Amino acid sequence: MSPPFWINGALRSVIWLGAAGGLAYFKKPDGASFLAVRTDAAGWLGGGIVLAGLAFHFWSSVTLGRGERPGVAASTPVTDGPFQYVRNPIYLAGITLLLGVGVLYATWRAADLALPLVLFVYFHLSVVWVEEPALRRQFGAKYEE
Repeated sequence: MSPPFWINGALRSVIWLGAAGGLAYFKKPDGASFLAVRTDAAGWLGGGIVLAGLAFHFWSSVTLGRGERPGVAASTPVTDGPFQYVRNPIYLAGITLLLGVGVLYATWRAADLALPLVLFVYFHLSVVWVEEPALRRQFGAKYEE
């Protein structure tokens, strides 16, 4: 028996939102709450980036979830919603979310760009070398379109 189809979406959300929460935990001042964020222009920018990342993540996950049918192998790739603009919107949304959290807290350093940058490179390479060849095999010409 296969797990319910919504499990993949839940796992994607737990991973990205958990990573953002973990980063916020390490970025916040010692002994302070998660609400101890910057209140200057950079803080507002970081908050806006976090909200944009969250919205983009949920839009991407819901769109992909609609394309996943319980008990049926996918015959066409998901090409609506954010997938019509970006091939991997969930990765992009997660990296945006982490970047926003990095800017949101007061102790901002150039090193805070390291995690989003490393993840961007990792996901780009894993998509190019692993995911795209698998999708080409699964969907054939439909994927190339």
